[in-house]
Amino acid sequence: MRNRAGMTPLIVQEIVRETPTIVSVVLADPEGHRLPPWDPGAHIDLQLITRHERQYSLCGDPADEYRYRIAVLREEHSRGASHYIHNFLKVGRKVFIRPPRNLFPLSDAKRHLLLAAGIGITPLLSMARRLAAGDADWTLVYAVRTREDIAFAPELEALGDHVRIHVSAESGRLDLAGLLAALEPGTDVSACGPRGFTDTLTNLAETLPEDCRLHLERFEPKPRSYLPNTAFTVECARSERTVEVPAGQTMLQAMQAARVGVAGSCMRGVCGSCAVQVVDGTPEHRDSLTTDDASMIMYPCVSRSLTPTLVIDA
Repeated sequence: MRNRAGMTPLIVQEIVRETPTIVSVVLADPEGHRLPPWDPGAHIDLQLITRHERQYSLCGDPADEYRYRIAVLREEHSRGASHYIHNFLKVGRKVFIRPPRNLFPLSDAKRHLLLAAGIGITPLLSMARRLAAGDADWTLVYAVRTREDIAFAPELEALGDHVRIHVSAESGRLDLAGLLAALEPGTDVSACGPRGFTDTLTNLAETLPEDCRLHLERFEPKPRSYLPNTAFTVECARSERTVEVPAGQTMLQAMQAARVGVAGSCMRGVCGSCAVQVVDGTPEHRDSLTTDDASMIMYPCVSRSLTPTLVIDA
């Protein structure tokens, strides 16, 4: 059972049905205190009274110091967090969160193309608001299946001509290759959506025009193949502990069993909550966050070691 160390209790203040399959949930401090600040692209870890814990992008207004807003897609086969939120969560109920963490920040670029599919609109909505408040050159393209699937429609409409809604039931599949090929140099692409959407963009990344960059947020781990699991040793420099990691256990599980203070949330290598700094040795990155295999930041909920011993700052 997940513990709640380091988590803050909040109260559900409002629940709004945005589409037939998406609800937004507004959270606030029970005593009316300010909440930790955040920037567009940030997410929170949310734990329900059922102890289900998931990560949700913040899609409200970063200037609102007293409320967080998230949106949750109803997953047809869910019997976990999505099922509970859509069927049982009520205004006034208590939930628990970890402070906002941003692994998908809005980049500093000349031009921005925001690409969203389905529930992927959540982190991009606050980015669009931030860009609209300045003097930025930006466009948001939001792909949905039908018009009733458009979440936050009034808010998107208020952003004007910068927003383009693509309804695939009316116009066919969104031409991602064409969108990327038409980019002006110096455009950064920030994209979020289901696996098929992000996988397609990943495959198209090398076709980007000059000085254009692709930034992705994934909801699911990207498919990759790895070496077979083998046992290895972790030396935790700060806590002066040595932890043996057997082949059948994750590095995070072994460290937590040895009472090394490393938190974890998603357990799938997508949220970043368990990040540790490698001091010596070679990590095998199995997460969906690392873009450079030489990185010495690793996520022990899924990643392992390519060397017999790994020294970390923990």
